[in-house]
Amino acid sequence: MRNILKISVAFVLLLTIGCSKEFLDPVPQTYLSDLSVFDNKDRIVAQVNGMYAAVKSGWYLGGRYQSVGDMRGDNFIPLSNNAYVNFNTWNHLEISATMEVNDIWNQIYASINVINVFMDGLKTNWDGDKLSGKITQDEYNQYISEALTLRAMCYFDLVRLYAKPYVQNSGANPGVPLRIKAEKSAVGNDLARSTVDEVYTQILADLNTAEPLAIDSYESADLNTTRIHKNTIIALKTRVLLTKGDWAGVVTESAKIVPVIAPFVAPTGVANALSTSWAAIWTTYTTKESIFSMPNTDINNGGAQSAITWYFSSESGESVYLIATSPVYAAMDPTDIRRSSMVKLTSAGNPDEYFLSKYTHQTTLSDWCPVIRYAEVLLSRAEALVRSGAAVTQGAVDLLNAVRTRSYPTGAYTLASFASPAAFYIAVLQERNFEFLGEGVRSFDLMRLGLDIPAKDGLTMGNVGAITASSIAYIWPIPSGELSLNKLITP
Repeated sequence: MRNILKISVAFVLLLTIGCSKEFLDPVPQTYLSDLSVFDNKDRIVAQVNGMYAAVKSGWYLGGRYQSVGDMRGDNFIPLSNNAYVNFNTWNHLEISATMEVNDIWNQIYASINVINVFMDGLKTNWDGDKLSGKITQDEYNQYISEALTLRAMCYFDLVRLYAKPYVQNSGANPGVPLRIKAEKSAVGNDLARSTVDEVYTQILADLNTAEPLAIDSYESADLNTTRIHKNTIIALKTRVLLTKGDWAGVVTESAKIVPVIAPFVAPTGVANALSTSWAAIWTTYTTKESIFSMPNTDINNGGAQSAITWYFSSESGESVYLIATSPVYAAMDPTDIRRSSMVKLTSAGNPDEYFLSKYTHQTTLSDWCPVIRYAEVLLSRAEALVRSGAAVTQGAVDLLNAVRTRSYPTGAYTLASFASPAAFYIAVLQERNFEFLGEGVRSFDLMRLGLDIPAKDGLTMGNVGAITASSIAYIWPIPSGELSLNKLITP
């Protein structure tokens, strides 16, 4: 596995192009000749980079998707009523024609096709013995593993935003179209929606196939954070299974990278573990806690009005903020660094406003975008242990405390803190809300459990009523663009 080509974090530069005629009038990637793009190892690697670049778009994991996950929730208030920066999302006024409803869908499906085209070409050329001497078996396995994992991630993010959660009707509701073949023309454009359960089945099939093919670790912290390895896949499976409500599955998968007792350090592959410093996660970017992130630079990032910094920093004119009376801020202890490190501003006539300190590069927009952290795996395992066994255990409390006391040293729970499993569920959900503010987790946590999205007081932006789990606004509609072009899609 040491022969895997080390693709540097420079893949973030892939989409930074000049103004030559070639790039002003480019040949679409899906129409490139297989003979050309698989000519040599460099061109194969360029396609691997292209998959990551596609999902790193500002309209997906470069910032928009995370911002949507939080703005649909109940924590933040927007500074701007600009529809371009998710104001309709915050208001739960999305319709099929809403910009972000269309553009996020389009970017994710475009990413899926980039992935499918690459996998199809790679497999065809490999099976035809056309890659001999160009890449090794280990490299071939790793590229397939990365492609399958990225595709699974894309479908997971689609199905939990545009379809009812698995908990409703046990996954029998309409999901999203499963496009698992490379599309090089419009011939396969008409495709019906698979059920939610069928989409989850495909997601888990991709991840389960990818895991044994994946590299254990790379030779640098940069690559261990920005490229997929075995622990990345396992961590993503815990998120998928938790969202599906497969508690036993979460326990099984998380056990691969979380020891039974502290210290909680992944025993195989990358030695993923909680960073001893919560603040370091947002400055170093490549701590062992950051299992997978989208890297940004000052010349290649999600872009103004899409980058994650645009939404959650204190200096952007269109960011979002917490107020002192908000449920999440009020519930956090003043000594909790996740609260005490927030940036305080005041506005005339408004309560105190607090901005996150996670993202600070307002001018360059170069903060890295977190996708999944080890802290999430620990909290997912804690919740799943209790839900699967219907009893609060010391092991589950220890996992919860590991995350909690890192930021709030005097806040440790004991077994006696929980009179029932229900009390533990409330505590772990609250801890996830504290820990993952601004990382796109909140609304999806509510939805996976079938909980209502609470009402919110937007001060000068107006009030927004609660969105019940049975409301049409609970999920996003199928985009108008898809409805107009796909004859088999249903709203």
